[in-house]
Amino acid sequence: MAIDLEKFKKLALEDFEFKRETRYLNGIIKCDFPTRSVALHFEDGKMVKVEEAAYDDEKCKIVIRGTGEQWDALLQKKPQPFYQCLQSSNIKHGLYLSNNHETFAYLPALNRMTNLMREARPEGVAA
Repeated sequence: MAIDLEKFKKLALEDFEFKRETRYLNGIIKCDFPTRSVALHFEDGKMVKVEEAAYDDEKCKIVIRGTGEQWDALLQKKPQPFYQCLQSSNIKHGLYLSNNHETFAYLPALNRMTNLMREARPEGVAA
């Protein structure tokens, strides 16, 4: 997946909205892209690590998984209708999104994360 993890991490650590929306989160958010998995680790609401790693779904609080086409559509600078956020991408386009309490409690954080990933994506690079 063509996300610059260092740029994403820097953006996320500096972003007030993302930090506010993750303020109570403990655990791992896993994003499964077609060619790699990315794990965001949180302790007491603070993102402490971002790594390329494939954890079992059971070890993660939230899992997001998609095809290259789904991620590409979701991470466009100006996404098409129903690709503007994770929930509508899940409902309308089949992007996998965990169905648990944490997913819905942290949906604003997940959508902010998506916006930050859009910013950390190099121009013209496909998923």
